[in-house]
Amino acid sequence: MKIRVALVSLGCAKNLVDSEVMIGLLSKAGFEPVVNLNKADVLLVNTCAFIDEAQEEAVDTILSLAELKKKNPCRKLVVTGCLAQRFAEDLLDEIPEIDAVVGTGDFAEIVKVVEDTLDGKRVKLVSKQPCFIYDETFPRRISTPRHTAYVKIAEGCSNKCSYCVIPEVRGEFRSRPIHSIVEEARNLASDGARELILIAQDTTRYGQDLYGTYALDKLLKEVCRIDGVEWVRVLYMYPSRVTDELIEVMASQPKVCKYVDLPLQHVDDELLKLMNRHGGHEEARQTIDKLRQAIPNITIRSTFIVGFPGETEAKFQSLLDFLEEVRLDRVGIFTYSPQSGTLAPRFSGRVRQSIKEKRKQEAMAVQRLISREKNDSKIGRTMKVLIEGRAEESELVTIGRSEAEAPEIDGLIYIGNLHPEPGEFKFVKITDAGDYDLVGEIVSSH
Repeated sequence: MKIRVALVSLGCAKNLVDSEVMIGLLSKAGFEPVVNLNKADVLLVNTCAFIDEAQEEAVDTILSLAELKKKNPCRKLVVTGCLAQRFAEDLLDEIPEIDAVVGTGDFAEIVKVVEDTLDGKRVKLVSKQPCFIYDETFPRRISTPRHTAYVKIAEGCSNKCSYCVIPEVRGEFRSRPIHSIVEEARNLASDGARELILIAQDTTRYGQDLYGTYALDKLLKEVCRIDGVEWVRVLYMYPSRVTDELIEVMASQPKVCKYVDLPLQHVDDELLKLMNRHGGHEEARQTIDKLRQAIPNITIRSTFIVGFPGETEAKFQSLLDFLEEVRLDRVGIFTYSPQSGTLAPRFSGRVRQSIKEKRKQEAMAVQRLISREKNDSKIGRTMKVLIEGRAEESELVTIGRSEAEAPEIDGLIYIGNLHPEPGEFKFVKITDAGDYDLVGEIVSSH
C-alpha cells in the first residue's frame, strides 16, 4: 500500500510552484498524493513568512496539523518554505509534533526527508544561503486548473528593500536559462495550459545574471511562439526596470496579456529612499505614461505600503492624491509589518497600528470608487474571456476572466446565459458592473 501524502500550500504563487514540484517528486518516488488531510500518512505544509499575517497563518496551520498528528501519532509532519527557512530551530523547539523542517533551497531533497521521518528520524535541512532553483527536468503536479499554469522564471531577490525578508529566505536573484523555461512552458502547453503566468520576485530583472542584460523581452518572444498557448501573463515587474524593449514586445505580441503588475509601494521620494526602492515618484509616473501610450487598453495593477516609518499625514496624502490622479486599474494596500533582520524596524517615525489600519481603509475607499468607475465604463463592451467553471455561490452561474484579471488577486466576470467548459475562450458582452467584479453574457465562441 502506498504512503499517502497531503500538502497544504500557503502564500504566493511562487510558493505554489515549489509545492507542485515537491508533490511531483514524491509522486515519482511512489508516494500517493491525497487532498483529504485525515487520510494522509504524511502531512506537509509549505509556509510563507513575508508579513506578520502570513506568519500567523503558517503557525496556525502547523498547529492544526499537529492536532491531526496527535490523533494518529504514526503520521509525520513536515514543514517547508519561508517560515522553515527563517525559524527552523524555533519551530523544532516549540512544536514537538514537527518531524522535519526543510528550507527554501532544500526542497529538492523532499523524498529523502520524508523517507527519513518514516524511519523515525527528526530532520532539519536548511541551507544558510539558498541557491537551488528547479528546472524543466523536475516533475511537477499542477494544482491550478489545467488551463492555467505558473512558470517560475527566476528565484530569490537582490533588491534588498529595507522592509523585506525575501533576500534572507530565498537567497540572491538567479535566473533560469531561456531554453529551460521554454521547454517547461512547452510541456505545460501540451498538457492543456492555455494561459501561462511568468513569475519571480522581480520578473523585470530576468536574465541580468545570466546574460548581462535584462532579457524578459527576449523570453516573452520565445514563449509566445509555443503552440497552444493563447495568453502569456507577467507578474511582479519592478517599475525602474520596465525597458522600452519590454514595452514594445508587450505591445506587439498578441499573446502577451495587456496587463502589468507594477508594485510601486509608495510615491513619496523620501519614503522610497528609506525603503531602498530604486527610482522615484517621477520615474514611476513616466513608466505608467509610456505603458499607456504604447498600449492604450493596458490594465495596470500596483501595491502600496501604508504606515511605513516616517510616513506623515502629508506623505500619506500624497499617496491618496496619486491614486486620484493616476487612476490605476487595480490596487492592493498593505500595512507596514516590521520584520526582524530587516533595516526598517530601526527607523524613527513609527506609525501606530490603528493609524496604519485607518490609512489602509482610506486608500482602499479612494481606489474602490476608481475601480467602480472603470468597471462601469466597460458595460456594453465585448471581451475575450477564459472560462474558469461554475461559481461557488451558484451552479447557475459561470465565472471567467479577461486578460485584465489575474487569477486569485483580481475580480471575476459572472456569466448566466451559457455554461461552457473550463478552459474554453468565449466572447462576453458586459451587462453590469460592481466595485471589483463584472457581469456579462456570452455572445460568441472564440
